[in-house]
Amino acid sequence: MRLALMSDVHGNYQALEAFLAYLEEHPVDGIICLGDYVTDSPYPQKTMKLLYGMQERYTCYMVRGNREEYLLNNTDNHQGWKPSSVNGILYYTLQNMTERDLEFFAALPSERELILEGVPVLYLCHGTPGRVRGNMNEEEGLRERVMSELNYPYLLGGHSHHQEIYVQDGRTYINPGSLGFAIDGVGRRARFAMLTGTPDRWEAELLSISYDIDSFLKDFEKSGVDVIGMTLSKCNKKSLLTGVNYFYLSILAMEEEAKKLGVESIADLPEEVWNRLEEKFEL
Repeated sequence: MRLALMSDVHGNYQALEAFLAYLEEHPVDGIICLGDYVTDSPYPQKTMKLLYGMQERYTCYMVRGNREEYLLNNTDNHQGWKPSSVNGILYYTLQNMTERDLEFFAALPSERELILEGVPVLYLCHGTPGRVRGNMNEEEGLRERVMSELNYPYLLGGHSHHQEIYVQDGRTYINPGSLGFAIDGVGRRARFAMLTGTPDRWEAELLSISYDIDSFLKDFEKSGVDVIGMTLSKCNKKSLLTGVNYFYLSILAMEEEAKKLGVESIADLPEEVWNRLEEKFEL
């Protein structure tokens, strides 16, 4: 059995198109998708159209990520998202979601076991079991703790945007990396994995492909997401080019600023503080 494994598209429809074109040349029995399909990118409806078409063509095993949960928890925007550096990219995506899109996300499980005939069972989640935002790459000791408690031979997870295969006590964790915003120190690539299953084991191949990133970057300005998303939109563009997680670095820096200024959260920081961050990171 051969399955494609992908995660963290984050609205990068150009990368998703390249992934689907790759599958045309390398046939699979199905696709496993680990969440974070939208937010952070221009024209989210282009991504949704590709996802719907993918479901029609392939057998898909999907879970939702924290980005889908953000949208589902704020469908009426009672949280007050608006054009801003702190949540403008979420606001932009929410404004471009249809009722069908939100119902599609709501129907997805947050995690699930996948039992297929003739191959070992897989457990699917976005972050870690029980924590949609569990980050194996950033949280010290989490990887080891999760694997020691795992009741399955294979765990498939995303969220960290880092490709990896980790084995502990006979159990295997596979992260395909991010299709849309790979954190690899390289940039300009879409990352995913291919799984080949036999009755007693799964073999994983970590892959990367190129896509039309220059065209995709132009869409940030044309779509208006740059104006609405402000600093974090600029972070995303630099991450695409460098493979460095400027989004995460910016959030950490803003949390430190919030402490210094004595405000409750980064949502209370004025835009001029974000502007200084742009200079610091040369955005």
